[in-house]
Amino acid sequence: MKDLGINIISDDFIEQHVTDGIYRKIVKELSTAEDTKGRGRKIELTAEKLHNFLYYLSIGASYKLASESAQISENTRQKYMARSEEFRRVASLAKENVTLLALLGIHRAIAGRRLDYYGFIHPITKELTYILLSEVPCNARVAMWWLEQSRYFEKREEVKDGNKLGAPRNKEEARLLENLLNRHHDYVRSKEQEAK
Repeated sequence: MKDLGINIISDDFIEQHVTDGIYRKIVKELSTAEDTKGRGRKIELTAEKLHNFLYYLSIGASYKLASESAQISENTRQKYMARSEEFRRVASLAKENVTLLALLGIHRAIAGRRLDYYGFIHPITKELTYILLSEVPCNARVAMWWLEQSRYFEKREEVKDGNKLGAPRNKEEARLLENLLNRHHDYVRSKEQEAK
């Protein structure tokens, strides 16, 4: 199908990354984790709550808002994060979903898109529908914006690393800067003495 220019895609984060196997693995990790207080409470995490929590995270919600929306208390969510490695992994993947989609959108705007057919799978009927997507040229404004943003991040990293503009980068530059400052100091003192 790839040779014919047809791509089958599904944009649903939950469908792609959250399976029943992952849910069972999370429940197993939570049930085998040590309960430090020894209360032995029943795990309240259902597959529906997990899907809702990860859905809200995947559309950009904070951990707190996503857990409230999925009817999981914040304390319970923190316990799940502490006790289950799989829960942490899937939650962090969902948290980065919007950022990755935004970067992909920027890439598509800069690179453009050729004429193509996309096959969308209906989530309920599982029926395959082909849609013709017209060609989209590169967006020069997005490209300029991206270049400006990437330069901004480089400048911020330089400041974080301590590489300030004009600061000597090695011993030789430090020696030259010191000589220059000494000459300037000597010149200023000689002018002051001439003025007296």
